[in-house]
Amino acid sequence: MPNLNVAAYIRLSKEDEKEGESESIINQKELIKKYIEENKLGKCKYFVDDGYSGGNFERPQFKELIKEIEKGNISTVITKDTSRLGRDFIETSHYMFKYFPEHNIRYIAILENFDTSNPNGVEDMIPFQTIINDWYLKDISKKIKSVRQNKMRQGLYMGSTVPYGYKRSKNNNCKFEVDKYSSRIVKRIFKMRLEGMTPTMIARKLSDEKIDPPSIYSGKNIKKTYTTYLWGLSTINQILQNQIYIGNLVQRKFDKVNYKSKKKVKIDEEDWIIVENFVEPIINKKDFKAVQEMKVKNIGRCQKKYDYLLKGLVVCGDCGKKMTVRRRQSKGKDKGDSYENYYCCSNNIRYRNGVCSLHYFNEQKLNDLIFEHLRDSLNKYANKERMIEIGEKQFNNLNKQEDFKKEKEYYENKIKNIKVALKNIYLDKVNSIISDEEFIQFKMQLEDDKNKYREKIKDIEEKLKQDKQPKNSDYIENIIKKFLDFKNPSKQILMELIKRVEIMDNKKIKVYLNFNIDCEE
Repeated sequence: MPNLNVAAYIRLSKEDEKEGESESIINQKELIKKYIEENKLGKCKYFVDDGYSGGNFERPQFKELIKEIEKGNISTVITKDTSRLGRDFIETSHYMFKYFPEHNIRYIAILENFDTSNPNGVEDMIPFQTIINDWYLKDISKKIKSVRQNKMRQGLYMGSTVPYGYKRSKNNNCKFEVDKYSSRIVKRIFKMRLEGMTPTMIARKLSDEKIDPPSIYSGKNIKKTYTTYLWGLSTINQILQNQIYIGNLVQRKFDKVNYKSKKKVKIDEEDWIIVENFVEPIINKKDFKAVQEMKVKNIGRCQKKYDYLLKGLVVCGDCGKKMTVRRRQSKGKDKGDSYENYYCCSNNIRYRNGVCSLHYFNEQKLNDLIFEHLRDSLNKYANKERMIEIGEKQFNNLNKQEDFKKEKEYYENKIKNIKVALKNIYLDKVNSIISDEEFIQFKMQLEDDKNKYREKIKDIEEKLKQDKQPKNSDYIENIIKKFLDFKNPSKQILMELIKRVEIMDNKKIKVYLNFNIDCEE
């Protein structure tokens, strides 16, 4: 790929986004194009992030820009102004004053007359400009949140997906109307639950009847999988718990940690925004309350859990999903009230035969079969000479591996400490304890140290990969000996011996061990 020389980075926040390329995007392009022509900077490639906030750098086209810089294809980066590069003070300063200079990149912010190849005194004011951009981001975030919450309190829906059973009003995009078809399905779901069917049974029935689940019915452009057209347990539970079906709109159940983070946390129920009688109800309040009481009663049930010996190791040999255990009353006159445990494919339990077959297998018989087969197979490898042959490549590397891991942990802790220090000096700067110049100086030093530690971690990880070999002979021999000495081996021993157990539909069993011995039965 030939050198691109000049890269024009253009960004527009989501709040200003319009259909296609907005007017603001076009204006930025024209401004940059004119600047390049007047200054004869050569050929240019445009990197456009339309609809992305400047509060972070998780933007697809910005990442592509960085990749091209890393490849050495770019010598100059141009933006309309520094706020187009980003509004987060710390990250934006990092790219302008550290990353670009280290990669020999000329950076130009046209409207601010900032050009790293032509110092003119403006660069002294840029840190203050980035702080203003950061303040703007914080301020606009507060305003947007305030406007959204006010609209919620006014009874306007601010979500992107309309609840199943409703459709958007033709007269008001923030209001709902009852959808004739899907509302009938919602009524059926509540009716089946009140008749005693569990959410899992309801999901199966709707899947068996080939009724499109909400994600398909709404016409969403989602990634299709073999479960896309099946009803899930979580979908049924969400419908049964949603107050929208008695006419109440519940919003603001979650909120962002802060204006710079995308992470959301659950809010206390008392702080939810609830608008009663928002829409025509589909379910009457009496039935809705009865369903919620059924949920509370189920939560109170005492469910005894069993820690099966092969739990977590057994998978379906056809679909690859973990096998779950179900209890069934034993048949026969002598059995009385005893129960037997069976491994079953979790995909079949959830979706029935639409995805996979049951693959049921008696748990105790599987244990006996695997114990017997393992003893027969491992006896062949239980002599000292064979163990030495298997593990001789690894024996001398064990201590070295531990040293590498400790060294890696040491540098990871160093990086964690640096991240804390960066936050602290930022707060010191905001509180005027240190100056902007001191902040940038401290930050650049900490970033240098962080990059050095990251390089060291990369080197250590490479060494760990090179030294990774099968476990040493003493270790393997010890595990095999423990297995052969016990009539009923513990789960810990089995976990160290077995990688996974596959159950095929024809009852064929495949056992994969942790040291390259495959067994079939």
